[in-house]
Amino acid sequence: MVQTCSRCSRVNPEEASFCYFDGIGLGGKSHASAGVQMDFPKPIRYPSGKTCSNFNELASTILSDWAISLDMLKKGEFGTFFSGIGRLDLAMVATESAKHPEPVQGLDQFLARLPSQPIPPADLEVDPPTLDLGTLKPGKDIKCSVKIRNKGRRILYGSVSIEGIPWLSIGEGKPRSRSRFNTFQDAPLPMTVFTNSLRTSEKTVEGKLIFETSGGNLIVPVTAEIPIRPFMIGTLAGAKSPKQLAEKAKANPTGAAVLFENGTVESWYKENGWVYPVPKPPAQGLAAIQQFFEALGYVKPPKVLTTTTNLLFELQPGDVKDQTITLFNEEKKSTYAYAKSDKPWVRIAKPVLKGGKAYLKISVSASELPTSLELATLSITTNGNQSIKVNIEAQVLVQGSEFADLTGDVSPVMPQFLGSPFATNEPSQGSIQNTGIPEPTSAPILSVHPLARKVKSNQWLGYAIAGFFGVSLISLIGTIIYLGIRKMNTQTPTPAPATKTK
Repeated sequence: MVQTCSRCSRVNPEEASFCYFDGIGLGGKSHASAGVQMDFPKPIRYPSGKTCSNFNELASTILSDWAISLDMLKKGEFGTFFSGIGRLDLAMVATESAKHPEPVQGLDQFLARLPSQPIPPADLEVDPPTLDLGTLKPGKDIKCSVKIRNKGRRILYGSVSIEGIPWLSIGEGKPRSRSRFNTFQDAPLPMTVFTNSLRTSEKTVEGKLIFETSGGNLIVPVTAEIPIRPFMIGTLAGAKSPKQLAEKAKANPTGAAVLFENGTVESWYKENGWVYPVPKPPAQGLAAIQQFFEALGYVKPPKVLTTTTNLLFELQPGDVKDQTITLFNEEKKSTYAYAKSDKPWVRIAKPVLKGGKAYLKISVSASELPTSLELATLSITTNGNQSIKVNIEAQVLVQGSEFADLTGDVSPVMPQFLGSPFATNEPSQGSIQNTGIPEPTSAPILSVHPLARKVKSNQWLGYAIAGFFGVSLISLIGTIIYLGIRKMNTQTPTPAPATKTK
């Protein structure tokens, strides 16, 4: 016949004298008679020499010598003791508690299952119930705290997290928004306000501390005032928001442009803890105001066009050449841009903004090129974060090499058959003038031909080898065909002469 525990209402086998789940006496035995007043057959001894003769003494000793009890649970000493006195149910509880991933929670679980006098569980209270940080401003970090109170007798453990306040951290040093803790008594929870991370606001800043513990869950509201620092310089003075700043800039664009261009507006954003929406570097003149308006979404950026997306630099050794890329739009609005290259040998001058256009001067030095032929990509960012890619090719025209420079000036070479069959290597001027063929010019006619660039980049060797094998293959095929035809001719029988009959 199974037995039901009067305390936890769980079913136990017929032969059980104590509940397998909470250790309470079964078979009509009361909690007091079964556990509280019953002495152990032999006492359990602590390493310090203290002995416990019953469950009440054991529970009290666990609370007073928590660290030692935690070590004994890990080593299995409680399980061994209860197995030795015939309490296999509590031995199983001790073994299960020792395997808990959180040792503190495991020991508290074991303590709760002992059939001793009831021990008041942990009960959480936070003082103060609401945390008001007052008025804050950038500067030195501020220390603050709340007190965690445990109104029960068992250990209070759990976690606390901060929500809605990124500049508030638990503890000191590295910022933390969440932490775990355990305590028997009252304990302070130290926190740090990182004032350099403050973000000003016209409204009261609100957040909360969230406690999730063995003694219950609590939410502590956190409030603070972080007033906006108004703009203090020039025609934009008095602005307390980006919207007000934009209105003042629109009313007086000439006076405001310099404040955007020299970084004063960006510094004001940082003082208030706001993220400056304009990418660096800032545009120049009135374009800086348009750049700000586009970043805030107040105006639509124009479609920006470019005069070229490919640049070719042909340099002699020691040369430094530059080319200019022009950026413009068809809406007659200001155009601004900045660029960066994926190769260090591409030099980019500061953009020049003039007449609604942006001019980017690109320079390449032959002495900075790693090889005689180099490629690079220029990334241009312009109005509204539009991106334009420009391909750059730079090649050094090496002179005096073993092979002729096909991209340079070509001297006329006259074929021998233009004169007499016995013409010398230096034909007379008369013979040349009488040919009727115009004299070749010295223009670099091959400078843009792909084959010329491949020859200059030492790719001629591959073409020469391919040509050699091609000619050899054709010669071999021709020889095979010739020998085949000749063999067929030799094997053809000669017809016998006809016989005349008289």
